Amino acid sequence: MANFDTPELLEALQNIDKGNYSAAFEVLPLLADAGNPKAQCNLANLYHFGWGVTADGSKAAELYWAVARQNIHEGKLSALSYNNLSTLYICGAPGIEPDHERAAEYSALAKELGFGM
Repeated sequence: MANFDTPELLEALQNIDKGNYSAAFEVLPLLADAGNPKAQCNLANLYHFGWGVTADGSKAAELYWAVARQNIHEGKLSALSYNNLSTLYICGAPGIEPDHERAAEYSALAKELGFGM
């Protein structure tokens, strides 16, 4: 079982919990670029919701997809990423037009990987 919870990631997650998104953003891109899928998913959340950065649905989708396609079962990380992709395509976001068919596909994949609602 992989351990994605590096000390740097845990600190970034604490900063997100505290609403200190700019501090989290200082660390998450480096970890995401190094291939940490948990960092990629959390960085995607910052872009998705515009927390500490300009909202960018395309960048969020790219990062969520990078995690989803790995089929990471630990922490249901890929299932969560598929679910978040579904939400992006249901609602739309800057750079992402709503696409209910695509949203349904991602939702089904999330459920297949164990994401329960």
